[in-house]
Amino acid sequence: MHHKKEYMTLSYEELANALEEGWSVIGLHEHDVAEQVNPTTLERTFRAELFPEHGDPLTEHNTPPWVEVTMVWGPAHQVHTGQMVSVPLELTWEYTITVPPADKRTDSELIRTLQSAIQTSLRKLFHEDVGFDVLALEVRRAYKAPEARELRCLEIHARGSSDISDVLTGLGHDHMLRVIQEEYAMVNTLLQTFADTFSPGSVGGYRSVESA
Repeated sequence: MHHKKEYMTLSYEELANALEEGWSVIGLHEHDVAEQVNPTTLERTFRAELFPEHGDPLTEHNTPPWVEVTMVWGPAHQVHTGQMVSVPLELTWEYTITVPPADKRTDSELIRTLQSAIQTSLRKLFHEDVGFDVLALEVRRAYKAPEARELRCLEIHARGSSDISDVLTGLGHDHMLRVIQEEYAMVNTLLQTFADTFSPGSVGGYRSVESA
């Protein structure tokens, strides 16, 4: 006897809306969303730049850490069985921390400071040391003009991804929201630690929705 497989269709719009709801809950009020459709591959790309609430004009001296989340949604994600998900569904996170040009730390010192902040965040989340790198790190330089050599600021980038394929297992909308909230809990902890490390007491101090 053959058992009928149960199919669930999770729409791109449902997942994108869940992402928007998630960052509102943790106090990331400002965002700019860009969406693209590739007609050849039938893939849709969702990219959002997420900023905290702030009151001052942002410059290279007071820009708080921020994060960009990217999701690629293709045809294989649209219909699937509740038994197994064969196509990974990943969220890619890229954190950006702006450092004023007057900061005299070397690239390696900045990277070590960021690595320490990441480990601090992970200890808060998992209550133990995590002995592996969860984010790829690099330092970039931004100049005031393409041909100029005058440095405008340094940017430290941390990039990672998380597989949220289990939202496609047919467990329902509430399960999807829980998974998204768990991802944002880590994002929020990382951003708060980055702010405390690189811009303590400044506009980089994040505020929750309740205290905003």
